[in-house]
Amino acid sequence: MKYIIFVVFLERFGIRINSEFILDTELVDVEPAVLDGFTLEAVNTMEQLSDSDREFLREYGEDTAFEYRFSHGRTCLIVRAENEEIAGAYWYGPLQSNDDRRGGMIDHCFTRHEYRGRGLYPWALRQIVATTTHRDTGAFSTFYIECSAFNYSSEAGIRKAGFVPNGAALTIGNFTLFKW
Repeated sequence: MKYIIFVVFLERFGIRINSEFILDTELVDVEPAVLDGFTLEAVNTMEQLSDSDREFLREYGEDTAFEYRFSHGRTCLIVRAENEEIAGAYWYGPLQSNDDRRGGMIDHCFTRHEYRGRGLYPWALRQIVATTTHRDTGAFSTFYIECSAFNYSSEAGIRKAGFVPNGAALTIGNFTLFKW
């Protein structure tokens, strides 16, 4: 209980404890799976989104976040339901590091509440990895993903997608203060 109270105290000051996971792309499916009732769309600019998509993003306060991420070279995998609305959005791009690994980072993922429990999150993660890591055309050889150490549903989806724990980090904003 003391540990949880300490973590809540840290998070009020913007300091988070994140669990980091890694997926070696040697384990990735060559052919991405299909999830009935949903389609995928990789988006790189706001112009690729419909007016109703933008309205949804504005309503949830995400439109400026989308603009920012697009301007920094990120790609968003949009999962659409049969009625064409956004069921989830999952961001990915190159790992920002100084080493020569061809690593990718998945972050800022969300699945709309009404679509949770259908396996969209692990399915989307596998789709991202499967479509960006082909040996001859892929940009990445390894993928990383982080989530709050106390976001157990996210962690379960990450593990279901095949990622394994790689450590934990104490972060503030986008900066890692300490990693173990």
